[in-house]
Amino acid sequence: MTEQIQSIEKKLGTMINIHWFPLTSQGNVYSMSKLCSPYGTNKILVASLKRKIFSCGYQQNNTKILRPLVKELLFTYIPSGAEIISVDAYNKHHSDEEFVIGITIIKPSNEGSIERYLNIYSESTGDGENSETSIETIAQNCLTVELTYTPYLLYHTTIQDEEIGQEVVWLISGSDNQLHMIREDKLNHGYTEFPLDKYFPELVNLQTIVLWINVYYYNNNKRRLTAVSCECGLVKVTLVDVENKKKLKEWMLRYDRPVSRIQIFSQRNNLSSQMFTKDDVNTQPNLNILIVNALDPSIVFTDILRYGMKKEVVLQTGDNTDCILSSCVADINMDGNNEILLGTYSHEILIYIYDKSKWILMDRKKFDSPVHSMCYLDLTGDGLKELVVLTQRGVYFLQHEPKEVADLWRKRFEKLMKSSTQIMTDNK
Repeated sequence: MTEQIQSIEKKLGTMINIHWFPLTSQGNVYSMSKLCSPYGTNKILVASLKRKIFSCGYQQNNTKILRPLVKELLFTYIPSGAEIISVDAYNKHHSDEEFVIGITIIKPSNEGSIERYLNIYSESTGDGENSETSIETIAQNCLTVELTYTPYLLYHTTIQDEEIGQEVVWLISGSDNQLHMIREDKLNHGYTEFPLDKYFPELVNLQTIVLWINVYYYNNNKRRLTAVSCECGLVKVTLVDVENKKKLKEWMLRYDRPVSRIQIFSQRNNLSSQMFTKDDVNTQPNLNILIVNALDPSIVFTDILRYGMKKEVVLQTGDNTDCILSSCVADINMDGNNEILLGTYSHEILIYIYDKSKWILMDRKKFDSPVHSMCYLDLTGDGLKELVVLTQRGVYFLQHEPKEVADLWRKRFEKLMKSSTQIMTDNK
């Protein structure tokens, strides 16, 4: 067993802290979002409670050296005294930049009541315009939706509309124990709430505060797996026939305490859709469900499309772990298999690796304060992803150790060349 653990530890590699910046006030588990660009200039948006929103990324200077670039963005229609609750963003195109950013806010009024809004910012950037300038332009173009409930999670996903095809919509969990769908109203040049039951029958009448949503489409968008986790401990996973808008299967679990996050993921790291043939796209995927219990051990249900919620693996955390606030599923050791990262209130990230039908806790990384959120994306534009960690006090950028990456690349290149040489020899 000792030799097995040592061999797995070697696979994990090393991630080093390359930058950190402090926040003027703390955020929360909904305060960070990706801005993914086709030009290799990915960024993240980070919001603090007291109205400040930052764009974070990297930029080359005149000497071709990458420097971290953290810039405060001045979004319009976020009044003095307002508090930012959640942030989400997406890019409308795979080949161009047309970002849409959603921000939910609450503001005490002079009469003692609370005003609540969803601000949606968007503006087409054109062909390859400087991404930082484009984000600043977007921040000045706002459409506002007044809300009658206090918002929590802000999440974007797609629907299939018979008239206009695929469309991105916003889902908001509210203090009224309901989920709400906000959709663009192109005739009136604004956004408005639409009934959920037509497009998301699985999300109607949950009667609880939803803490997290994950929606996964497959089979050419003909099937959808929807997972929600709730404050009351409810977990609901639904398989939906998208074309007929019917629920095919549904699994419900109830835990004694809040389920802070839920995530649909495959064991293998996802490849580009261009790598698959038409037959592969229509194949039923092997999907797992990660259930992040806030105070109890988290659980992975394996291959639920085949086995339902029957095959479970408990993620053991040890005796010193506090409340789990966040999660991230990513191939951080670049072996083709995804790892699970759990962020805790006790200032740690727990890293699990899958080996022989078990999830093994292989590493703990310590931070300065509770870990609110994590994401894994390429910020430096070098083809390697960085781990971004939002804590209560600031944001960390973690990079793979360059020497380890170079050694890994060399070994794989040598193996590829050896394999190619053998194939050529066999064909002679």
